[in-house]
Amino acid sequence: MGMEISNNYSSYVNNYNSTNATKETKAVSKTSDASGAVKSASTNSVADYYSELQKNYDCMSSGNVSVSSKYLQQCAGDSKKAKELEDFLKKIPELEKQGYEQLSAQNAALGGKVTFYQQTWMINDDGSVQSSVYSVTETEMTNAERMKKNMDERLEKQKEKKEEEEKVNERKEEKAEQQEKVEETKGESITIPETPKISVKYIEAETEEEALALMQQEKRDGAYYPRVDVSL
Repeated sequence: MGMEISNNYSSYVNNYNSTNATKETKAVSKTSDASGAVKSASTNSVADYYSELQKNYDCMSSGNVSVSSKYLQQCAGDSKKAKELEDFLKKIPELEKQGYEQLSAQNAALGGKVTFYQQTWMINDDGSVQSSVYSVTETEMTNAERMKKNMDERLEKQKEKKEEEEKVNERKEEKAEQQEKVEETKGESITIPETPKISVKYIEAETEEEALALMQQEKRDGAYYPRVDVSL
């Protein structure tokens, strides 16, 4: 049976917010609007919009990305939200590449080799993202020993990351205070858009068959399914 480890904000996912150049999975079709997002005006039903996403993004057509019905409905009627969703979909191939490279390097240090790697994504009602990494690693260490060592390393990295975040927050507070002073003089406010919050869960299996079976069993509560959500 597969074993799993959960942790928020893997280091490679953290690169998402600062990565500008990303790989697009397919060119946007003729139904795209001027902003680059697939046309999502009232002329598109949720089913139509979902179909367009599958045509334009490999990660959607593969079935490894699920979007909540509520969030997809919002995107289908709001071009701004649609662009936010599609900007993230474009980044997925690069995020997966970085995730694989990080896991491979980590396991190589333990004398292991990643022989199977798949990643799923669930975009929730509020636009936050949950991702699951399914992997198989060949190594002389037992699965339990490798996972314990990996957990120890992740806890250490989380500790370091927390300390760094505290420093960043302090700098943000200082900048916020400076910004408040500027706003008082200008009488204006500046809105900084938020980026999706991403949590990552790692599931290590003994074989590729077990990993695929675990993927099939994954629960994606609230996800949109065309054959089920026919009323949208």
